[in-house]
Amino acid sequence: MKLREARQARGLTQEQAAEMMGLHPKYMPRLEGGSANPTVATLVAASVAYKVPLRDLFPGSDEVATGI
Repeated sequence: MKLREARQARGLTQEQAAEMMGLHPKYMPRLEGGSANPTVATLVAASVAYKVPLRDLFPGSDEVATGI
């Protein structure tokens, strides 16, 4: 996931992002590091907090989907 990049692009600390998303600040390093399994609600909260489309939080989202 590209959560860290999205947060940093908005100029937010992990603590600020956690507060905006309604999460405990100690969860953020695990979330950004990929060791946590976020719920859909958490990913939607990140999308809203970082003002990016949900798809932008996933690796490969900048590639064009083909064969659908």
